[in-house]
Amino acid sequence: MNLTNLEIECFLAICEHKTISSAAESLYITQPSLSSRLKTLERELGGALFVRKKGSRDITLTPAGKAFYKLALQYTELWSQMKGVFKTAPNRLRISSLNSLDTFLLPQVYDNFLQQNPDVELEIQSMDLSAARHSILSGCTDLAFTTGNIHDKSLNQTIILKEPMTIVFNKNLSLNSPANPQDLLAHQELFVDWSSDFTDWHNEIFGDSHPKLTVSIMSHIKMFLESKHCWAIVPVSVATGLEKDSNLISRLATDFDLPYRVISIITLPDADKNTAIDRFCDCLKQTVSKYTI
Repeated sequence: MNLTNLEIECFLAICEHKTISSAAESLYITQPSLSSRLKTLERELGGALFVRKKGSRDITLTPAGKAFYKLALQYTELWSQMKGVFKTAPNRLRISSLNSLDTFLLPQVYDNFLQQNPDVELEIQSMDLSAARHSILSGCTDLAFTTGNIHDKSLNQTIILKEPMTIVFNKNLSLNSPANPQDLLAHQELFVDWSSDFTDWHNEIFGDSHPKLTVSIMSHIKMFLESKHCWAIVPVSVATGLEKDSNLISRLATDFDLPYRVISIITLPDADKNTAIDRFCDCLKQTVSKYTI
């Protein structure tokens, strides 16, 4: 049998995302490539791992697939341990981050960390949660930031930042201050899906609204806030950066409570053996303390 780590990673991504298209997107490969790897895996194993229902994009595990899933998780953890056999004292820290953190919050942390730890090489990666989780399990990433819950006993998840959110708007947009939800029109909103918890809160407060613009890249927030008469809900660290970079953007007081953005880090359970992770977390806490509650 000639199974590879890549085929196992593809299988686990499909299990997590339930569709070929979403799994392929998380792995940054095409759907045909992922389908081909799945067929190779099933051919090597000698049977189907998934049930493909007609008229539905979702796929579910066969009984054999469920059994293989448990073994695949054990395999990734074992492979990570095997790769660590010849590891020496760490001199490199590999971090998977989020665009919003890398744009407004972490640059100062990275700079401070490198100044305080000249012996450590820093590698900054960009992955979604699924890809980062598999990369940590395979030993290719040491630490990843996330706004979601992983529900994975093979990894440790620790909350490191609970940050208030606020509303920013183009100063040319006429809004009452403090604003209430009725003042904030959906067609003037620049929406960012900060997390599933945030989206649930947003739906509860604003109902079934349909913002005109939805973005995920931080530079797009600044661009649209400057060029359009719109408003957006952002973490305080993002608001601070936007106000610093643009004289057209300001914060708006509200007469209702806004949620918090909760940021966690995920690592392997034995991450305490990597002193670079502890040093980075200490540096992070020192730098971002002004944004926490």
